[in-house]
Amino acid sequence: MRDKAIRIDNIDRRPNPAMLRLNHLHPPFNTAAARRALLPAVSQPDFMTAIVGDVPDGWAWIGAFTPGTAMASESGMEVLRGPRSIDRAKALLRDAGALGPLTRLIGPTDILAPSAMTQVCAAMFRDLGLNTDNAFSDWGTVIQRRASREPVEKGGWSALLTAFGSFDWLDPSGHSVLRANGAEAWFGWPTIPRMEQLRDAWFAAPDAAGQQAVCADMQRLVFEEVPFIPVGAYYSKTALRRELQDRVSGFALFYGLRRG
Repeated sequence: MRDKAIRIDNIDRRPNPAMLRLNHLHPPFNTAAARRALLPAVSQPDFMTAIVGDVPDGWAWIGAFTPGTAMASESGMEVLRGPRSIDRAKALLRDAGALGPLTRLIGPTDILAPSAMTQVCAAMFRDLGLNTDNAFSDWGTVIQRRASREPVEKGGWSALLTAFGSFDWLDPSGHSVLRANGAEAWFGWPTIPRMEQLRDAWFAAPDAAGQQAVCADMQRLVFEEVPFIPVGAYYSKTALRRELQDRVSGFALFYGLRRG
């Protein structure tokens, strides 16, 4: 930044969680075995570098909860932090019968972060040998497509990537993609009764330690049943004049700003 009167800052002091969401209703990802098969191929550094570039502090590893918050943990993270293997994932996909069915990846071309992540996923799917149809469009069309519960042959979808605000993944109370209550769940519609039982247990936990233990179990279950695959958490940047103070961290909110 050449202009000394301008500073660059993180919009939110916490990063934005990002994920690969799979459609649980139809092949190829309607079985836990097929969804788990993708895990050895997913590289969070690849997905995040596509968004922030080669900036080590521009992103953070993530499981099921926002990094640096009370419910975040390393529970089960070895499946994402360990050595990556396309060959291993391809073999698992073959065993799960997931290489034959048509796989439709939907994603936007007009929003930077989801677009970049979708391109990385498209390359990963190609390397895995999935029978992929890439359906990229404007965001408005994507959100119409993702609402379809039809099979791919009738206009449905198999996978999509998107990101959330840091507060969306703080804990199970408002974590929409952690819900696994079938038709009532977020797009992708996972049915995982054990996840719903753990959510109830989190609300019933007597203290923070109890809640953290439940969330560790939920995160392990994410890597077993794979309602979604976390692909990293990135920091969004903003530019503002150095004389401005008291900016509210989070959204791009403009109240409270004052000249210092």
